[in-house]
Amino acid sequence: MEPVFLDANIFFAAVRSPSGGSHFVIELAKREKIRVVTVAHALAEAERNIEKKLGSEAVARHYNNLTAIQPRIQSLADIPLVLEYRLRSCVPDKDIPIVLGALLSDTPILLTLDQKHLLRNIKLADLRLPVFIITPGEFLNTHKF
Repeated sequence: MEPVFLDANIFFAAVRSPSGGSHFVIELAKREKIRVVTVAHALAEAERNIEKKLGSEAVARHYNNLTAIQPRIQSLADIPLVLEYRLRSCVPDKDIPIVLGALLSDTPILLTLDQKHLLRNIKLADLRLPVFIITPGEFLNTHKF
């Protein structure tokens, strides 16, 4: 099973749109075709945004998804300070745990919908990190399941 790191917005989009790429990524995890990895920071952000913008029924769907996929939660306890410092010059503070989590978990792919701070971030791309940062659609189009 290929490990895939998920940003908070993937969990949000999965419960918001049952026909979107994020939903299909969660379905792949439910079918044990991929292994979801994330950080507690992403889960807390997703829950906050789902409750605020989509309501309690959507939160229940989110919890059902989490129960079904049982994501591995990557610890951020052993963060190399040099790496954190380098990331601070490239991404907002709220996104640092996401990138660090993907790197520390040795997950080859980080799925996100964050165009501004992650997907189209030239400074971040210039770091040449050992993780591909792509959208769920790109992931689904380039992998056979």
